Amino acid sequence: MFKRIQESCDLQAFLAFLLSVVLPLVVLFFLMMLFSCSPVFACPRVVEVFADPVDRSDREGEFVELRLGDGPEEPPFDSIAVQFEEKTALLFANPNKSRLVLVHDSAYCPQRESVACGLLGSLSLPNSRSTYWRTWTLRKGEGTACLDSVGLASPKAGSSFQRVKESDRWVVTQPTPGEANPLYEEGVRDCGLDPLEASALTSGNGMEWKIRISMTGCDSALLNYRVEDLFGGKVLSDSSVIYGGLEIPEVGGRALRVRAELPCDEASGNDRLDTLLVSSGNSPLIVSEVHHCPQEPEPEWVEVYNRTGKNLPMEKFHFCGRGGLWSKNSSDSIRPYQSVIFTKDSLGMRDYLGYRDARIVQLSMGYLNNSSGSISVCYGEQVVDSVSWDKSTVACPQGFNPVTGGAEYTPGFQRNANSKKDSPFTYKLSSRVIRRDGTPLRVWVESEFPVDLKLLDSAGHVLWKTRIPPQSNMWWGVPLKDLPKTGVAFISFAAGSYENKVGILLRP
Repeated sequence: MFKRIQESCDLQAFLAFLLSVVLPLVVLFFLMMLFSCSPVFACPRVVEVFADPVDRSDREGEFVELRLGDGPEEPPFDSIAVQFEEKTALLFANPNKSRLVLVHDSAYCPQRESVACGLLGSLSLPNSRSTYWRTWTLRKGEGTACLDSVGLASPKAGSSFQRVKESDRWVVTQPTPGEANPLYEEGVRDCGLDPLEASALTSGNGMEWKIRISMTGCDSALLNYRVEDLFGGKVLSDSSVIYGGLEIPEVGGRALRVRAELPCDEASGNDRLDTLLVSSGNSPLIVSEVHHCPQEPEPEWVEVYNRTGKNLPMEKFHFCGRGGLWSKNSSDSIRPYQSVIFTKDSLGMRDYLGYRDARIVQLSMGYLNNSSGSISVCYGEQVVDSVSWDKSTVACPQGFNPVTGGAEYTPGFQRNANSKKDSPFTYKLSSRVIRRDGTPLRVWVESEFPVDLKLLDSAGHVLWKTRIPPQSNMWWGVPLKDLPKTGVAFISFAAGSYENKVGILLRP
């Protein structure tokens, strides 16, 4: 009896020992494992290095990017040091941001709320050898911590090194300063837009487009979109919360520009969409003249022509596979019905022409083959116009017009604009033979754009002018008091860079 009581007491003591000592140790062990696998913040680490830009100077393009933390908690350090090889370390105060981008000039700092910038100063990144970097954090009274060191191979011109997750492996890709790269980084919040889906149908009213905008990485988001008819002038725009995607009602037009935008997130590279939808033969921008073998000292040049009534953004266009974008300025555009000349030697071209009315842009576009060759215009990655030539096209040193297929030399202007586009306006005159004391001259103008109306004498001097507003659709009187008693004069109609002159005869 006493023995059984003793055994029962030993069992109770053993269970008490497990509950009071062993179980807390087990719970503590699992908690330690949990927090060791899910730290509150990640140590700063070098994630991207761009050492050899090709479309801008090193001072403008070079950068080094560090990812500072992943969670909402601020990293527990006061400052961060970055060292290139054995150079003096650069020291930066804790910016309390997700990323730190090191640039040469603060003017080239990425404008994002989650990004801070530091200056590389006079430090120049080598273009032809391997390099290594180190970074570490500092806190007063605690010394250094969170050391990260990386080694990089020789850079490739125009491409950056991007780190793959938290490994020591790097890939060569397009530079993304200040932006997360969800292809290679973990834990990136990315709600983006898929490529536009569109199909065209020919109907009794012309060309109709079915358009779908789809999202990826999120279920819903606020979407802003805008659809412009480049030839017709109509605009469709809206802003709403969408779920998964959006079907835009059928939109008519020979060429549409479709833009869409989501709120910015960590990876903003896919937050915007800008696409041209073009039916066959209706490119808004065409190559209108090519001079691939001019006579010295005239440089080679290519002319393009905006045959729509809309501004076209130059930063989106480029010659496919030749040089870079036509402009890095987002506000720079090709105006309605404007011709632009591209050449490697803009100063030489200007001096050769001897006049300043033509718009000339300097562009490193390579050499144009004299015997046979081709050149294409791209909007982003999309080809919108393409021309080619060979020895049978035109004899050197003449240039040619790809639209007419014949020789032409009209730099900066269009010999016959109506053969390349629809007129931006229609007009009619009450008469082209006017008597001074008879019925006054009146003109009727219909246009979706403002039209400049001018009266010119026989020498082309402007005697009177006014601007007719869009959709005026009415008769306008033209005063003739400043003209001579008899002779020839002209009425000029102009919209954008497109002008049409009509001769009139003033009789006694």
